[in-house]
Amino acid sequence: ADLRVLPLALWNFQGQYSVNIPAVLASVVLTTLPILVLYVVGRRQLLSGLTAGFSK
Repeated sequence: ADLRVLPLALWNFQGQYSVNIPAVLASVVLTTLPILVLYVVGRRQLLSGLTAGFSK
């Protein structure tokens, strides 16, 4: 399979000789958006798990 880590995929997206800054920034936003959504959805459970582990 052709799996790459995110920084390498973004680096290859930029191109070899030119950099299209708006396209690169749009791809960065689109790749970080799922992580931010997961954090917002699971923030309460994450914090409650951390505090429960701290009080033991």
